[in-house]
Amino acid sequence: MSAPTTQAGPATDLDWTSFARRYWSSEPALVRATPPVSGERIHALNVEACAPFRAGTRFWVMPDVRFLAGDGWLRAPGTLLPHTSDPDLDAYLDRLDTELAGEGYLLTVRQPLLLDYALWAAVRDTVRGLWEQVGWPNLPVVTEVLTGDRYTQHVGAAEEPTHAALTWVLQGRLDVRLWDERHGPPPAEIADVERESAGARTLSAGPGELLYWPGDHRHVDTYRDRCVALRLRIPVDGRLPFTELRDLLADLVHGRQGNDETVPYFPFHPGSGVDDPGGVLPRLTEVGEELRTVVEGEELRRTLRVRWAALRSAAGLEPIPEPREAVALTPEARIRRVGEIVRMPDGPGREVWAVNGNVFTLPGAAGDRIWSALGDGGETDVASVCRALGGDGSGDSRNDRSVLALLDRLYRLRGIDLVEGEAL
Repeated sequence: MSAPTTQAGPATDLDWTSFARRYWSSEPALVRATPPVSGERIHALNVEACAPFRAGTRFWVMPDVRFLAGDGWLRAPGTLLPHTSDPDLDAYLDRLDTELAGEGYLLTVRQPLLLDYALWAAVRDTVRGLWEQVGWPNLPVVTEVLTGDRYTQHVGAAEEPTHAALTWVLQGRLDVRLWDERHGPPPAEIADVERESAGARTLSAGPGELLYWPGDHRHVDTYRDRCVALRLRIPVDGRLPFTELRDLLADLVHGRQGNDETVPYFPFHPGSGVDDPGGVLPRLTEVGEELRTVVEGEELRRTLRVRWAALRSAAGLEPIPEPREAVALTPEARIRRVGEIVRMPDGPGREVWAVNGNVFTLPGAAGDRIWSALGDGGETDVASVCRALGGDGSGDSRNDRSVLALLDRLYRLRGIDLVEGEAL
């Protein structure tokens, strides 16, 4: 028999401290939680993300869009994707009901937040409270927007679990059947939600509720009542960082070898073997020596520092949105520091600054002075910052121009804002 559906309590903001202590890496949970985004804002995001896919499937691009109906993935969903002609979410779902004649469907949009900084920041600010309790991700977190009705998605039962999941339901209902891998391989009937499965657990979430399961659980999703949900897939499998490091090392070795794109072909003659100077072993030994140099060198360490600073400042939400347009910063302009700027040492006399997933380096002394000049979020003017770094505050001196270039970068990356300027 399936475990009884868990019921959530009254709506409330989520206490990540209690959540982490009780559930994280321990057991699935269904709790009340205010979603970081609304259904209507998600609809606008989906319209933008889906526009290029109306002409057919695109590969190796983000956001990634897939539409499933009937027996599975439609490679050319065309007009079944949301469009600017759909004035709102309900209008789009009404149109799907008509065009699909009541058939079930599921629209998945992976990594859509890179298109909208405000939504990206809202999600980041929501989950940072959890990361402060359990630790910050050292690999990118996958974000998905899920829109479906009368549809069961089985892929989570077929694949070996490697990610934990947080799923906010914005509207409709989402039923999730879970299997704990610590109890052994799942039974065949786990994917058939119409059949009972001993040891499986079912959670059912509605609007304003959050579903969580650890990274050792397989899952089957059933979307009902025009469900719209936001899911974060959090990498927790211990093998994943090694895969990332392997790819990084391959890139560094490849760069040291001149980024040669040719694939070597080796002659083989019986008896030549390791004594043949043009044979396989010398070439492999050369690659091995390059790898040793990379592992022991500073380039790898610095690359990892920069990579960590970027992930930390993005709270794991990569890819990140594009920088915003620049504005003309005058000495009289009033600015303030907003959000979080991550600072890390980067060798003698230098440090890394990471802002919303973007990274650049500064001389350490200059970094300290501009940090002090910007303060803790209070207002200041550009001229004061220029004078703090040795300029005269006119905006015309060499020092002032360097400071203005840095402030321009911080503004475009949304590390500072004009006090009466455009919204982030």
